[in-house]
Amino acid sequence: MKALLNRGLLALLLASAACQSAGVDDSYLLVDADSTLPVPLTEVAQQLAQADVVFLGELHDSHGGHRFQREMLAELYQLRPDLILSLEMFERDVQESLDAWLAGALDEDEFLETARPWSNYREHYRPMVWFAKEQGLRVLAANVPRPLASRVAKEGLPSVQGEAHLPREVFVGGPEYRRRFMETLHHHPGADLDPEKAERWFAAQCLKDAAMAESIFHALGEAGEAAPLVVHLCGRFHSDAGLGTAEQLARLRPDLQFGLVTMVEAKALTTIPEPVPRGEAEWVVVVRPAPKK
Repeated sequence: MKALLNRGLLALLLASAACQSAGVDDSYLLVDADSTLPVPLTEVAQQLAQADVVFLGELHDSHGGHRFQREMLAELYQLRPDLILSLEMFERDVQESLDAWLAGALDEDEFLETARPWSNYREHYRPMVWFAKEQGLRVLAANVPRPLASRVAKEGLPSVQGEAHLPREVFVGGPEYRRRFMETLHHHPGADLDPEKAERWFAAQCLKDAAMAESIFHALGEAGEAAPLVVHLCGRFHSDAGLGTAEQLARLRPDLQFGLVTMVEAKALTTIPEPVPRGEAEWVVVVRPAPKK
C-alpha cells in the first residue's frame, strides 16, 4: 500500500511538472539568467542534479514560486533518489521531532505542536515535506532556533555563547553580503538604522546562515561516500550570488558544487523582467506579485 501511495504522489507531482514544461502552467516562468530565455523545468533539473547542493532561493509568500519548488523537487528526485530536503523553515532544536514524525512515531499534529511551523507551512511547505516522507527521504530542520537569533539581534553574538543548537563557527559575512544587507535594511519601512543595532541584526542574519550551512555540512559528512544531493529551501537573500548560507557552506567545504536558483516578481509572466538578475543565480523563477497582506 505504501508503495502505491508513493507512486501516486510522485505521479501527481510529475504530471504537474510536465504541464509546466509543456507551457500549460502559467503560475511561474523559469528563465536562464545568462540568455534571459525561458527554459523547460526538465532541462534545468538535469543540470541541477549534477550539483552537490541546490539552493532554491524563494520569495516566501509566492504561490507560483512554491509550485515551482514542488515540481522541481519531484524532477530532482527522479534523477537523484538519494536526495535530502533541507529547510530554512524548521529549526535545529526540532530535528528530533521531525525525524520521529517522518518515521511514523509521531502523528502530524503532535509534531507541529512542538515544531513552530511558519504560518504558511500547510499551504506552501507541507506538500514537499509530505513528499519527502512518502519517499523515505531525509529532511533537515536546518535553521538556528529563532529565540537565539532574536537575542543576537538585540544583544549581539556573545549573548548566546554556550547555548545548544548553535553552529561551531559564525562567519560574520564579507563586504558584499554586508553591503547588500545594509542596503536592504535601509529600504525597510520603519527600520532603525542605528549603526550598532544594524550590526547586531547583520550578526543574527549570519548566525542563521552559519547554522543552515553547518546543518548541510553535517548531513553530507554523515552520508560518507554516498554523496547525496541536498536541496535547500531558503529566502533568496540567503543564497543569491553565492552569498549568505552558500558562502558559509563554501568555507566549510570548498570542494562542493552549487546550483543556484533565485526568484523575482513580475506583473506578467509573458514578459521577462528587466534587468534579469544576472550574477544572482544560474536560473530565475519569475512569479506574479504575492497578494498584499
